[in-house]
Amino acid sequence: MKIFLVSFSLSFVVLFSSAQQSGVTIHQEDKIAELMTAYKSFNKENEFREGYRIQVMFSNVRDEAYGAKAQLYKDFPKERCYVEYEQPYYKLRLGDMTTRLEATDMLNQVLPFYQGAFIVKDKVKTK
Repeated sequence: MKIFLVSFSLSFVVLFSSAQQSGVTIHQEDKIAELMTAYKSFNKENEFREGYRIQVMFSNVRDEAYGAKAQLYKDFPKERCYVEYEQPYYKLRLGDMTTRLEATDMLNQVLPFYQGAFIVKDKVKTK
């Protein structure tokens, strides 16, 4: 019985070690490779993608929005600020975050200065 267990264990080890030495081969259609190449080149060429920004305020007075933008640059000098006009409001937005987690982190930094700030989906600059 011991001989049987020893021989069975040795054969299992030999099989397992030979399986580890063989490589994995991936067969992929040419169309998939072409699609991935097109996707990569599109992302390199495209300056914008879906992301998030922090909307700090909105107003129907243009000078008020641009005055708030100047103050926002003083409070957050490393972040980009944008004033977008959607009739009849000027919307002041901050940042170019690609994930909701980044936007939430930025929102937590902004809220002590601007209590009404909130996260919005927007096209953000990637470059």
